Amino acid sequence: MHREAESMGKEEAGAATPAVTEDKIMTLVQAAEFLETSYSTVYRLVTDGELRAFRLRNSWRTSTSACREYVDKRFEEQSVICRSGETK
Repeated sequence: MHREAESMGKEEAGAATPAVTEDKIMTLVQAAEFLETSYSTVYRLVTDGELRAFRLRNSWRTSTSACREYVDKRFEEQSVICRSGETK
C-alpha cells in the first residue's frame, strides 16, 4: 500500500509540470540535436546573434526556450515570405 501512495505522488507531481514547458540549459551540441542541425550551424547562429546564448567559462550555453524562440521567429518570417508571394 505504501508503494501505491509513492507512485501516486510521483504521477501527480509529474502531471503538474509538463516537460514541454520546462526550460533547460544546454550545450551547443545538445542545441544542435534539439534543432536537428549541426554544431557548426548552431555556433554560427550564436556568434551571428540569431540564437540567444551565453558563455560559461570557455563554452557556450543556450536554452530550450531560446531555441524555441528562434524556431518560432523563423516560422513567422517564412510564413510572411510565403504569403507575400501568393497571387490573388
